[in-house]
Order: sequence, then C-alpha cells, then structure tokens
Amino acid sequence: MAIQDKVDALFDAGDFERAFFIYRNELAPLGDKYAQYMVGYMYLTGMGIDEDQILASAWYRLAAERRTPEFVAVRNQLLRNMGDDDIRRSDSEYLKLRVEYSDLVVLLTSVKRNLREVEGKTGTRIQGENNAMTILDPRSGRAQSGGEYYREIRLELEDRLKLMKEIGGFEGMKTDPEEVNLRELERDVNEYIASFD
Repeated sequence: MAIQDKVDALFDAGDFERAFFIYRNELAPLGDKYAQYMVGYMYLTGMGIDEDQILASAWYRLAAERRTPEFVAVRNQLLRNMGDDDIRRSDSEYLKLRVEYSDLVVLLTSVKRNLREVEGKTGTRIQGENNAMTILDPRSGRAQSGGEYYREIRLELEDRLKLMKEIGGFEGMKTDPEEVNLRELERDVNEYIASFD
C-alpha cells in the first residue's frame, strides 16, 4: 500500500515518468491490475512514456484478466476502435505480457518460492510439528514457532493452488502441497497462457 500511495502521489504531482516506472516495474509484476491498467492508460495518453495504442491495448487486456467491469469496458472500447492488423499486433504484445504478468504466472512463481522454502527445511514438503526454530516476523515483530511458520506457508500454498485451479479451470489438479506435480502445473499454466480469446 505504501508503494501504491507513493506512485499515486507522483502521478497526481505530474511526475509521470517516475510513476510509470513504478507502475510498470514494481506493481504490475505483482499482478496489481490497477497498476497494469495505469501502464496501459499512460501508453494510451503518452504520459511518462511514448504514446503507443498497441501496447496500451495489451496492458488493458492484461488488466481486464479478472473481468473487472471497468477494465473490461476500457479494453473493449479500445479494441473496437482498432483495425485487424493492430489487433493482431496487440495479440502478440498481450501474449508477451501474459507470459510474465498473468495471474497464473504470478501465482505459480509464489507457489514455487513457497515450495522451495518448505523443502529447504527438511528436503521434503512434509513438515513435522516438532520444530525448535523460532521465527520473528519482521513486519509485525511477532514470534512464532517453526511449526506455526511452516503451517502458515502450507495454508498459503493450498489457497494459491486452489485459486490456480479455479482460474485455469484445471479439473484434475491437486491442491495439496504434498501432492502437487510442479511440472504438470507449469505445463498447464503455459498451455493456458498460450490460448486466449
């Protein structure tokens, strides 16, 4: 939220180049749909970056990925005003963005990070309850046992896996972190990204 407040203040103050940089490089990679929309808007209007309707449309399409009505409306309006050749170029740019910033890619990256963290503890995804380690959360200052810490990571993993299953429509996907097949999940995500309307 602090970054969002900072970038909004920069934008409001007319420092469009810095605002664009933060939206594009700090918030959009996290899956922040508003930031992705703002990158598109800034490309469309030439604020802080050279005007580019093709890139604007690609970013608007990415921002509309969750079907937020406002983002869908601006995406549709822009695409309606484009010719077939421009739409093909927008498709190409949109596909490049999906490979990096799609919700499923962002989720997959966080799943991989959490799995590495959990596996790094014992070399396996299965975690025992007996753990003498104490973790201090730098944000809250709260101390917790290693068991609690890894339990929280496991719950986050399950939530992310369930969300990935829902977003991608991955029928047979396992959502238990001990059962997930990462190679299959990566393949499913890549196939999903490559096919779009």
